[in-house]
Amino acid sequence: MPGGVEPSNLDKVFWPEKGLTKGDLIAYFQRVAACIVPAIRDRPLTVKRYPDGIHGFSFFQKNAPKYSPSWVRTVTLPAESAKRDVNYILCNSERTLLWLANQGSVELHPWLSRVGRLERPDHLVMDLDPPEGAFDRAVEIAFLVKEVLEAVGLSAAPKTSGAKGIHLFVPLQRRYHYREVRAAADEVARRVKERAPDRATTEFYIAQRGDRLFLDAGRNAPGAHVVAAYSPRARPAASVSYPVSWDELERIRPEDFTIENVPALLEKGDRWRELMPPPQALPAELRRGPR
Repeated sequence: MPGGVEPSNLDKVFWPEKGLTKGDLIAYFQRVAACIVPAIRDRPLTVKRYPDGIHGFSFFQKNAPKYSPSWVRTVTLPAESAKRDVNYILCNSERTLLWLANQGSVELHPWLSRVGRLERPDHLVMDLDPPEGAFDRAVEIAFLVKEVLEAVGLSAAPKTSGAKGIHLFVPLQRRYHYREVRAAADEVARRVKERAPDRATTEFYIAQRGDRLFLDAGRNAPGAHVVAAYSPRARPAASVSYPVSWDELERIRPEDFTIENVPALLEKGDRWRELMPPPQALPAELRRGPR
């Protein structure tokens, strides 16, 4: 392993249903580092740690621990409460990625923007969150979102969330403020809900959604985050958030992509980079607020 990373407790079981261990997690990240590090480089990172496996105690970690190695890059930003600063990790190297894995960081959740212009995201994301076991509904609504986006000249790239839903990423030129991007995402969600009010909702509270899919535009905000492409998830199948083409979307299930088979799939190329459209201008009809 890269210098400065000494793995420990490799035999600890992390995914008991599959018999997969912490050592398997570290090996997975090592094999896909060339694809996952470019996807999250320079993005403030929140990790979800499972030190005793996916069914044990877990927590989201934003602040880099005091024992972080000196070679781990960070960026200090005000917390949402503005009462303290958060020292976010920047996972810009394989060594940092494997150090995080050794901390039990199963899930990686980066920002939509990068250091240098953190107020200007380079993606708009629509998070399609269906009821448990209703992935087909997510696929159905994904194609409605695609239609709404294409009507205003935008293209999106889908990926499985690795859990139960789908994330649609719209790459943007880095010249729009989060306020504009959030307003655009809200407007897209509104137009989709208008087309399918019985199947999709923007209702935040689960109890009021019924069996409708939640169109979550709230990820488009500073400090918010979305699980990274190729990140494992704390699910029994050891599934991975995986980019797919629109043609593939109707033929796959989230559990088709796991830490066991994704490294071999990526030997054919970085799907995230290959499927992502070029950066796009955000149409004026979707934008609101100052630039």
